[in-house]
Amino acid sequence: MGVVGKIWDVVSCQRRRVPPANAEKSEGAKVSTETEGQSKEEAQAAAKAMKEKGNELFKKNEFEEALYIYTKAAEIYNFDASIWLNRSICNRKLENWEDAATDAEIAQEIDPRNVKAYYNRAIALQLGSKAEEALEICKKGLQVQADNKALQQLRSDLQRTIAEAQACPGQMAPTTTAAKAEMSLEEAKTEVKEPVYSKDGQYQWQKGKPSEREREETKKMMTEMFRSKYEELKQRSEAAKSKRSTLQTDQYEDSQKQGLVLSGGHRPLDRPENVDLPPEYHHPVGLLSPTQLEEYGCDNRDRRYLLSVYGYIFDVSDRPDKYDPNGPYASLTGKDLTWGLFAGVDTVEYTNKFYDLFKARDLGKDKMTGVCSWLAWYETEYGKPVGKLEPWQRESELPAPPLAEIEEMCVVM
Repeated sequence: MGVVGKIWDVVSCQRRRVPPANAEKSEGAKVSTETEGQSKEEAQAAAKAMKEKGNELFKKNEFEEALYIYTKAAEIYNFDASIWLNRSICNRKLENWEDAATDAEIAQEIDPRNVKAYYNRAIALQLGSKAEEALEICKKGLQVQADNKALQQLRSDLQRTIAEAQACPGQMAPTTTAAKAEMSLEEAKTEVKEPVYSKDGQYQWQKGKPSEREREETKKMMTEMFRSKYEELKQRSEAAKSKRSTLQTDQYEDSQKQGLVLSGGHRPLDRPENVDLPPEYHHPVGLLSPTQLEEYGCDNRDRRYLLSVYGYIFDVSDRPDKYDPNGPYASLTGKDLTWGLFAGVDTVEYTNKFYDLFKARDLGKDKMTGVCSWLAWYETEYGKPVGKLEPWQRESELPAPPLAEIEEMCVVM
């Protein structure tokens, strides 16, 4: 079906629906929808005015009403990709995954160079439990703009989800499709705000500054919840080890198979036998700075490999197959992985970046659950932490995370 057919189907379906009670009373409904006799320029201007009214409703979280107005705008002028993108985002807020994917597909066909169309379509497919289809759309979007961070992040998430599903059917991993969908739904309920600072440069808390005790209790509660689950799954996995399938990488391109770094840091590779462990294996290292941690990188002579997750240092020396100079995660050894785990971007540039994750929660972007799930996973896989990383001991003093780079693709236009 061509783009015209898809547009006709969407608009016809919307016409059959009863409009929201407040839609006809809104300012948006006062914009004329008469198109007969109008020039193309006049129709475009009228559709733009209607879209802007829809944006006002969207910002008030009146998503049903906004969707109705966006549809009216599309009736006036069908070939404005931004209107269909706004409809897609609105449908996602309403958890209409299939409609959201269709709207983004229309935007993509109208403007094949619009990376937001690819991103929003892939997100809708992901939330609709169509990870493989979403991954294909991600790849097409990256052909348009190879360095788009949002698409790179989503591709990494999807690749991990697909690989885990093939390698460990039915088992939970730190960020499965269902968990991602659940977190995305929760995030969709809150508008992400830009950080606000006072004249002296202090962050201005929106919902109240958490105390040190509240911070510690929150992280402890989340981590322990996942730790107990991972311990249970680890026991099951060990009991059924002979039945586990091997990791399938057919969905990856050759270059990607060599670059499965951060997003696949826990992938289920069989542990090597007879590892020559360093003499100091699992000995406490105390409090380290990022520079001191880097001394335990992949090329250190003692072959003692350490890394940090949310400030907790883990000894991963028993997995040289992953973390030594020839391992797929060599570039992560000796680094803090927290920001990369938060953002879901699988590049070394996202390591050793330190931000206050509680400020991200305050700004409406709560991915701390995901980070704590990784913390619990590393402890389950590699044992108790052997030390702590200094910047995280003063997390409240760290700056707010740069959320714009992972939010810019999901804003109405």
